[in-house]
Amino acid sequence: MPEMLVFGYVASHSPGASTARERMAEVSIELGKLASCEVVILEAKSYDDLAGAMHRREIDVAWLPPIPYLALERREEVVALVSNHRDGRAPYHSVLIVNAKSLAYTPADVQGKRAAWVDPRSASGYVLPRLELAEDGIDLRSFQAEKFFGSHDAVAQAVIEGRADFGATYAGLDRAGAVVRGPWMDLANGEESIRVLAAFGAIPGDCIAARTDVAPALREKLTGALVRMSHEKSNRLLLRDVFGIDEFRRFNAGSYGGLRDATTTAAKRGLLDGEEKRVDLFVA
Repeated sequence: MPEMLVFGYVASHSPGASTARERMAEVSIELGKLASCEVVILEAKSYDDLAGAMHRREIDVAWLPPIPYLALERREEVVALVSNHRDGRAPYHSVLIVNAKSLAYTPADVQGKRAAWVDPRSASGYVLPRLELAEDGIDLRSFQAEKFFGSHDAVAQAVIEGRADFGATYAGLDRAGAVVRGPWMDLANGEESIRVLAAFGAIPGDCIAARTDVAPALREKLTGALVRMSHEKSNRLLLRDVFGIDEFRRFNAGSYGGLRDATTTAAKRGLLDGEEKRVDLFVA
């Protein structure tokens, strides 16, 4: 019997979640074939749930955003296998977005406004923008309201509909600094309804990581299988649909150095709420 592995990811909150689930199931089948094992899917409701399931050994392999990955890596519980690349690069950026009709034109204009965040563990949708806003002299206690919407597209939708005055999310920038992709671009009238207020530093891409107690030989099979899938014409569209990538590349640990420093700084300066510190995401 082939070895069985559980692959975890955070389920989408969007209307197309059922289709995404079906596509993820296709990924698990193809990955299992190439890695000579059986891969089953576990959906988590949030980044916290995903990291917790990994910690409890309910998941063997996971699609991890940067912040949960760093938390688990710090505890020596995971080993990254591959990183996500799109447009030939792994990094993306954190951006502040506003409704196109908004009178806000600089980060200073969001002080005292209603904020839409993705998740307390989202690098682009919470952690980095709070650090950058504080650096710009914004009083983070001044926001009229703050809400976590659970996904990047939900943040964009809240800004479009006027349920938040600004939001934090991710974007891909070209070499000239122009936005070439963002979650609002996939929403109805999103490109016309959203304006990017500010873009912050580059963030390393998501990764696929395995628990450290998964056998090294099996981790290597999984790594090779993921890289191979991303170069097969028959699977490239599938991986783009599910992960939003052009290819997987073997993980480069050095790409996470800047974010490690930024999250540690944010926690030590008290720029994140008490819950993050309590669960020891940033500070040992």
